[in-house]
Amino acid sequence: MKKLCILFICFFCFCFQANSAEVLQVSSSSVVLIGDQNRTYTVKIACTEIDPDLEETSIIWLKKQLPRHTKVNLKPKGSIDGALVARVIPFNTNIDITEQYISEGLAKNTC
Repeated sequence: MKKLCILFICFFCFCFQANSAEVLQVSSSSVVLIGDQNRTYTVKIACTEIDPDLEETSIIWLKKQLPRHTKVNLKPKGSIDGALVARVIPFNTNIDITEQYISEGLAKNTC
């Protein structure tokens, strides 16, 4: 019985592969299209206010930070007009994009 339980646990632990969300497109300086295996989400980056004069610079910077297929972790904060408002954290840096935006001087913290 003990061997059967161990086999059962091993089967379920190793047979499922977790797929993370990844960036599909940077739509604007504060909106990103995120997808996983079968869904897509429009995500507004939480706690940021972009200066209109820095819009183009912000888009270029965000595309460098979040190129297509970058794996990200989302920390939801709510929703606005059908878009998920969340903190976006790339797996490769583990640093919140909002914090990077503010430290670069491209955004103001609104939280």
